[in-house]
Amino acid sequence: MKIFESLTVPEKFPNPVLTIGNYDGIHIGHKEIIERVKERARAIEGTSMLMTFEPHPMSVLKPDKFIGVITPIYMKKRLIEESGIDVLIIIPFTPEFRMISADRFVKDVLVGGVEIKELFVGYDFRFGKDGTGNTLLLQHLSEEYGFSFHIVEAITLKGDKIGSNAIRKFIQKGDMARVKEFLDRPFMIDGTVIEGSKRGQEMGFPTINIETHFTLIPGRGVYISEVETGEGRYPSVTNIGYNPTFRDKRFSIETHMLNFHGDLYGHKVTIVFHERIRDEKRFGTVDALIKRITMDVDIARKYFGII
Repeated sequence: MKIFESLTVPEKFPNPVLTIGNYDGIHIGHKEIIERVKERARAIEGTSMLMTFEPHPMSVLKPDKFIGVITPIYMKKRLIEESGIDVLIIIPFTPEFRMISADRFVKDVLVGGVEIKELFVGYDFRFGKDGTGNTLLLQHLSEEYGFSFHIVEAITLKGDKIGSNAIRKFIQKGDMARVKEFLDRPFMIDGTVIEGSKRGQEMGFPTINIETHFTLIPGRGVYISEVETGEGRYPSVTNIGYNPTFRDKRFSIETHMLNFHGDLYGHKVTIVFHERIRDEKRFGTVDALIKRITMDVDIARKYFGII
């Protein structure tokens, strides 16, 4: 896959079939659009292309309301490459770019720059200054400039509309099972292992503490998870929150790795979330907490088939 991180594409490609969108999460709805783009590119001996934006436009347009990205750009690049797209165009969402009118974007960037032959967008796609561009305008401009235009209607799963906004809310609620269904993979965050309070070790459940740049974190609670290191994936139990039993004021992400012995301080790891076990809870005694952690670990062992 070729990647261009600019408003202009310096190379010309045969019969570009393009899709445009934020593509945050690369969920099963996104994958459906990508498959249609690839299919059409093959049919006309063309080039499958995906155009997205960095940073996420809503983080610039409505920073007070935006709750974070599901997939940071480096993760998005990897997932799009795995999808089989030929060319990825990442447009910097700058103050200058956000002022480009919808008409000019189509004329100068899509037609004059990429030289698209076909375009696929979702039914609710909006673009251009103040979001004035929509599918009705694209239909009109496709006729004016001579490219084929396709609208992909909402993709549903069990009656629910699939979308990045819905997935973000599921993540915040800690509904990892639903997130996994919508993404067709578990949600994950990465970070660096830092030193913690070492309480887990004293209780017989040593943990690694994660410092992450992710702003979208699963809701407070205990989760069945895995830790991905350079050596592989290890089953684990992850606690997210403030350790109310000890009245901590610092938010933490702590993971107890099952059947793991080693030093990961300073290492970069990825936490893969599978299912939520329970809410965060304050226990009256440390012994009560240890008893509950033992139950949490047993639940995780059964999930992974570990005796």
